Amino acid sequence: RTVIAMNADIVFVLDAPATMGVFIDRFRREFLPEFTKQIEKIAQKDGGADVRYKFIIFRDYGSEGAAAIKQSGFYKIPEEEEKLNHEMLYIEAGGGGDSPENGLEAIYYAMKSEFAEGAGTQTIFFFTDADAVGLGERRGCEGYPEDMVDEQGLKDVWAGKAPSRLTQKGKKLVIVAPENTAYSRLAGELDKTIFKPAAKSGNLNDIGLSDMFEVLGLL
Repeated sequence: RTVIAMNADIVFVLDAPATMGVFIDRFRREFLPEFTKQIEKIAQKDGGADVRYKFIIFRDYGSEGAAAIKQSGFYKIPEEEEKLNHEMLYIEAGGGGDSPENGLEAIYYAMKSEFAEGAGTQTIFFFTDADAVGLGERRGCEGYPEDMVDEQGLKDVWAGKAPSRLTQKGKKLVIVAPENTAYSRLAGELDKTIFKPAAKSGNLNDIGLSDMFEVLGLL
């Protein structure tokens, strides 16, 4: 049979207050290299795939203003892995605390990413150890997007009822967050979404690499 290479776009969304510094360092040194090895193995099994990574870090518009959310472009792996690693050096945790932050807005930006057109998969990994500020609660703060959707609008994007490059067949959302938060509730209302509970204010120290591979069926 003819095997056609697919696009596999992966967006990593990281909560980045100062308290998450240890996790972000562990993510950079341990999780990402091992994840890349596993993804490359899977890509080779069925004719290969064009794999790309993107990063979004978020904090709180209330304290960080326009710097609350920062996005990278997509990096093709392994061709642009060196550029990716260079950019990762500048992803630093700082500001904020273990209070709710603007993670729902970050999820919206992830859903609206410039995913590759055509057949393929779009996977969003989201990491936090705190609850979320309600969508729109920071409206009026410096840098808050005037056209940000409400929670129903977020669900519409995921469901394909609002414009995005997500495909209903290829999308997947993996949320790592505390239980009994806006994130756990949202995960229960979105299709093709996996929720992995994390300890609140625990800096994700309870999350291991194998947890992430297991939820995707990589191991």
